[in-house]
Amino acid sequence: MANNPTLLEQEIMSDIEERRELMSRIKALCPRYNFSSEDEELFLNYSIPIVYSIWEGFIQTYFQIYIRELNKLNLNINNICHSILIYHIESEFPQFKQYPEKDKLIRKVNFFEKLGQFYQCNTLEISPKVNTESNVGFKVLNRILTDFNLETIPEYPEPQYSLRDDLDKFLLKIRNSVAHGQNSIVVKREDLERAIKLVERLMDLVFERIKTGFTNNSYFRQ
Repeated sequence: MANNPTLLEQEIMSDIEERRELMSRIKALCPRYNFSSEDEELFLNYSIPIVYSIWEGFIQTYFQIYIRELNKLNLNINNICHSILIYHIESEFPQFKQYPEKDKLIRKVNFFEKLGQFYQCNTLEISPKVNTESNVGFKVLNRILTDFNLETIPEYPEPQYSLRDDLDKFLLKIRNSVAHGQNSIVVKREDLERAIKLVERLMDLVFERIKTGFTNNSYFRQ
C-alpha cells in the first residue's frame, strides 16, 4: 500500500504555478493598459473577488487531488484515521446532521440500508465533496485540514503578523463587500498585490501540510 508523493507533488505544484501565472497576469493589467482612473478603480475592485476565486478553486482542486490519491490506496474503515472517516460519513450521510422527518419510515429504511452497505464494503471510496462553505476563511481552512488529519496553520506564522486577519479581515471582507454590491470599497494596486501575496503564501502553506501528511501516512489510524 505504498504511496507515491512525487506524483501528488508534481500535480499540485503544476496547479500552483498555473494559479501564480494567472494572478501575475491580473496584476500586470493596470500598468500594461494604462487604464483611466475610473476604469482602474472598477478593475481593481473586481480583481479581489477574482483572486479569492483562485484561492477557493485551489482548495477545491487540491483536496480533490489528494482524495483521489488516497482512494488509490484501497483504505478501509478499519485502518483509515477517524477524522477522514467522519468527514466521509458526514458527506455521504447528511441524515446524521438532519434526521429524516418527512416520509420518515421510507427515508429511514433507505438510510439504514445504505449505511449497512457502507459498513460491509472492503475498501473506502472517500467522498470528493469538499465543503468550503463558499467562504474559505481561516477557520474553514483549518477545519478542512483537520478533516484530513493534516497539521493546521497557525494564526501567527511570524511575530506580529496575523494570517487570520489578512485572510478574514482583508481578502474575505473586500470580496464579500464587492459581491454584495457595496460601493464604498476602494481597492488600490497595493491591495491587489497584498491579496496575491497572501494567496501565494496560503497555497505554499497548505501544500507543505498535505505533502508532509501524505509522506508520513497521516491518513492511517494510529
